[in-house]
Amino acid sequence: FTVSTFNPNADPETTSVDGRTTEGTTTQTWAAKHDALTGDIADDINNNLLRLTASTTSNRWDVMDRCFLLFDSSSLPDGDEISAANIQLKVIVGGVTDNFSQSVDIITTTPASNTAIVAGDYDQVGTVLQATSLALSAITADAYNTWNFNATGLGNISKTAISKFGIRHSGDTSNTEPTWASG
Repeated sequence: FTVSTFNPNADPETTSVDGRTTEGTTTQTWAAKHDALTGDIADDINNNLLRLTASTTSNRWDVMDRCFLLFDSSSLPDGDEISAANIQLKVIVGGVTDNFSQSVDIITTTPASNTAIVAGDYDQVGTVLQATSLALSAITADAYNTWNFNATGLGNISKTAISKFGIRHSGDTSNTEPTWASG
């Protein structure tokens, strides 16, 4: 049995990338924020942020992030069976705040490029869970947190190209608006 570890390329990216798109237009309805085709911010240089921020205006939202995690897994032998996999992410700045009882979901992504994230990638995120979700309240700051892949996720690991995953808040994944709380 073989254990392989893959990371997105650090900047500058050569084969894979990690980053985020943000819909940060303030004071929008959930539907406008969730259903936007493009974000207004893209970042593949700094650390990923996964935020869901409520407006101070009742039942309006200010920020929704979607993150991209691409891995060059093409070195996996074509004949090998992938029997287990996980993604480990570390919260290093700002900690974890969960005002909306959310989980963090691993999903597939289809960004326009394997080496850059652009604002137009905002709607290029899937809704099918690739791993066991982790409640935000269960995520430990300054430590690696592990999402174990399910059978669907294992099947989406490429042995010949780039494996394209990402993270979303559970309400964003299922399009279930959380109970609003100011700011």
